[in-house]
Amino acid sequence: MKRFTFLAIISIFLISGLSAEEENPIKFKIEKSAPSVYLLKIAYPENFGIQKEAPHRILLNPGSGLKVVSADLKLKGKTSNRKKEYFESIEPIQLKLEGKGELEIHAKIFYCDYNRNICIPGKILQKEIIQ
Repeated sequence: MKRFTFLAIISIFLISGLSAEEENPIKFKIEKSAPSVYLLKIAYPENFGIQKEAPHRILLNPGSGLKVVSADLKLKGKTSNRKKEYFESIEPIQLKLEGKGELEIHAKIFYCDYNRNICIPGKILQKEIIQ
């Protein structure tokens, strides 16, 4: 009986951990600002902050027919009033793209949920169509 209880508890933690990963609050949005120039915006809820001094990683993987000409993928932005080690908002990242096609964004962004007082390295995979 003890073994069954132990396995049930472990299963609950594994299931809740998987669902937490699926609910990533960090999203990317791409907007065209000029011919061949796009803005990559990072959106997240008000009660979250992105760590300033973390090893963030953003990788752009262009599909067939699309080429990334230039991109400065370093995060910059306004410091949070709540906690000085976090960004309150992130400045849009300028991308220069040529062609049309699918753009995969692979990222690891370190963020904090102020309400739950936890910090998480969020893994993001998002696909965008560039027209």
